[in-house]
Amino acid sequence: MIAGAGIAGLALAAGLQRTETATPYLLLEERPELGSAGGAITLWPNAVAALDEIGVGDDVRRVGRPVSAGKITTRRGRVLRSLDFEQSAAALGGPLVAVRRGDLIDILHAQIKPGSVLAGVPARGYGHDQDGVRVSTDADPIEAAALVGADGYRSEIARRLHPGLPEEYAGYPAWRGIADVGGLEPVQMWGKHREFGVVPLGGGASYWYATVRGPAGSAVDDELLHLRTAFSGWPDPVQPVLEATDPVTVTRNDVMDRALPRRWTDGPVVVIGDAAHAMRPHLGQGGCQALVDAAVLARLLRRADSPAAAFAAFESLRRGPAKRVVALSRAAGRVVNAPAGLHLVSALVPDAMMLKKLAKVGGTGAFPW
Repeated sequence: MIAGAGIAGLALAAGLQRTETATPYLLLEERPELGSAGGAITLWPNAVAALDEIGVGDDVRRVGRPVSAGKITTRRGRVLRSLDFEQSAAALGGPLVAVRRGDLIDILHAQIKPGSVLAGVPARGYGHDQDGVRVSTDADPIEAAALVGADGYRSEIARRLHPGLPEEYAGYPAWRGIADVGGLEPVQMWGKHREFGVVPLGGGASYWYATVRGPAGSAVDDELLHLRTAFSGWPDPVQPVLEATDPVTVTRNDVMDRALPRRWTDGPVVVIGDAAHAMRPHLGQGGCQALVDAAVLARLLRRADSPAAAFAAFESLRRGPAKRVVALSRAAGRVVNAPAGLHLVSALVPDAMMLKKLAKVGGTGAFPW
């Protein structure tokens, strides 16, 4: 049983489907239908390697757009760092790939067996004994041999593993959207307690993201108007991108620092993706780490004597690296939200050193196989 049919859950199912004697699985999805309101995602080479392991890497490359790590500027346009396509691809082991989340979901969904997703059926918790796992839902419980919690940041499975799992507001929300603007280059702009980034998607569209320090739960009726005001006076392409954005593509969520569960496994139960290691968005590794989790666990399940053995091996292999990425993502958030003087100091780090650090996080060498 896989709780959650988002990126992590679908990728795991697709990975399990790779052999003729695929491990039987069923996905429970809280939403009434599959889809994504997340706009787009930038897949670093570690995630592309994971998609290759799952068997869909070429499909994603075809619908995505290869991009570089891009440049970082101040809110006044001063370039702090500029990494061109060849430079970043050589250091990371390949280019980044920007793709709409909906396209990624569709590719993964197409790999799994028909009828394997129960939509509108959330996993509310579990109990287990020597005979297997009983998964609680809003209706009757469902029996399974094993359970994978891929149910995201708000994971009920993670909170069963770690009751009272602590979390803390990071001090700012994050917005994402898609603009009908093409021909842009990847750029990340830093200002006082504010950040705006743009990633080209191709096809006359671009993906953007933003953070602005403010109180939790401060959603407004017109998020685009709020952002146009917050980023007034910033250089192009900020205002043109916001003006060319359909409000239906815009999402907003409070950025939270949630602790890692004390344990990821409980015999025939395991958590992966955001359920295991929710992280800030600044290194672009949330979805990437979920894909790495899914590819690694799928291989372990195909080879292990039992799900519990695969789950234990998975936690041993993935907990340390994921914990480091969580810490680095939090540190990156602190740098972005630091005073402008620190932004200038960060530019003194040589490009080669920066790329070496990024390669350890998101390069092909960061994928285990």
